[in-house]
Amino acid sequence: MCDCAPHLISEKVDILSILNDNAEDGIYQRKIRELSHRYTFVRRTRGDGNCFYRALAFSYLESILGNHRQISRFKDIVLQSKYELTSAGFEDHEFRNVFNHFFSVIELVETDGSISDLLRVFNDENCSDSIVQYLRLLTAAFLKNHTEFFQQFMEDGIDIKDFCAQEVQPMAMECDHPQIVALTQALPIPLQVEYVDDADTAVNHHRFPEDASPQVYMLFRRQHYNILYCAS
Repeated sequence: MCDCAPHLISEKVDILSILNDNAEDGIYQRKIRELSHRYTFVRRTRGDGNCFYRALAFSYLESILGNHRQISRFKDIVLQSKYELTSAGFEDHEFRNVFNHFFSVIELVETDGSISDLLRVFNDENCSDSIVQYLRLLTAAFLKNHTEFFQQFMEDGIDIKDFCAQEVQPMAMECDHPQIVALTQALPIPLQVEYVDDADTAVNHHRFPEDASPQVYMLFRRQHYNILYCAS
């Protein structure tokens, strides 16, 4: 198993501890306190442009730890996801290695079931980035295979293939609405994102898909995603 390179994904911390991130920002302070009535903890992710993909994979796998039925179902979905890529024109050699990395982590979740090992794997840069790379390819494939639907989200009439080549497949490119819709449908993973912006309004959230019962929760602030944990 890979060696640990910390801080791609942190340990869980109390959500109020991130008030210190913007101590002088009254709107930010108010919105985090508002969220603290619904969420108790947060995991920080590195702001490297890959935070959405990394956070989604980690948080979902964490949520199914110990649930063998859900793990088995997810294994089948991920195995089938290879056909999404080949249908979009990707050759097997373009994704084989990163797919194997991702699938080996799912098998680890199935056989081990510990948060500490999952966190260790996701904090190994090579392992973690391989997962991100596969999810980026899967996102691009889903976008290409559903061009008619996703073209409406493209600004200035940019072609889907160009969008994928420029904004989706390269590492460190930030994730926007079309990528979130595509990836949460491709796997699928029900997600709720809490948007902490600079507007002096209540915190806004969005579910993917809109009628989902979320299994993963994220905090979005200035192009960055962290993982949230509901109060229970």
